[in-house]
Amino acid sequence: MINRGRAEAARLLDDFPPATIVFQPIVALAPWQVIGFEALARFSDGVAPPQHLARAEQLGIREELELLLIERAIESMDAIPEPLSVTFNASGVTILRPELSDLMSGITRAWGLEIYEGATAADLTAVRARVTQLGGQLLIDDAGAVCADENRITALRPDVVKIDRALFWQVAEDDAAKERVASLVAAARDAGASVLVEGVSDAEQVERATALGSDYAQGFYLGLPTPAAEVRTLLDDLQRGIGMDAAGL
Repeated sequence: MINRGRAEAARLLDDFPPATIVFQPIVALAPWQVIGFEALARFSDGVAPPQHLARAEQLGIREELELLLIERAIESMDAIPEPLSVTFNASGVTILRPELSDLMSGITRAWGLEIYEGATAADLTAVRARVTQLGGQLLIDDAGAVCADENRITALRPDVVKIDRALFWQVAEDDAAKERVASLVAAARDAGASVLVEGVSDAEQVERATALGSDYAQGFYLGLPTPAAEVRTLLDDLQRGIGMDAAGL
């Protein structure tokens, strides 16, 4: 990867389309309650965030782009009720960047960092120690995809393991996928981590996630990614529509 100076990185970032931040609910299944939100970027050109991040990586400025998106998410989350946590996505190398300390130091609510599922040059032991030192939770994103496997779970000892939605969707009709999820859940439990299933799109999948041993879930059935200013309306709609409460409300 090309290493850029800060001034050059800032210039290259100006060539990316504007991004807004939306927040998707994280639900605790047993109490049937929203306990937090994941911050997600949406670029104005409609291109999926992973594509922009891949381009940034080719330019040597992926870490700068991730730090910028985290900063914007922190600035956007004031409208989210304080009892609810917020998680932010980052690669392992970005988690180790010194600038992250200043970004996270002013957060008064519970928060977490979701480590990207791809390969990382970062030392995983250092990543775990860094997140602990900063006072947040560590989540493994998209477990079962790319490099987010049992070995990463064992090395990182995360607080939460998030099962990849594509893998979860295969469970209903694919015994191999079911065994794969069971292996990831077992690794999470061995590491002392909770489990979250991504991609829950209907009531039947809520039951399936619970049967797999998941503690938490995300998905369109449990709330669409929403601007912070509309989160309270979203929580009201979830309460009326599927009887879901929200922590502290």
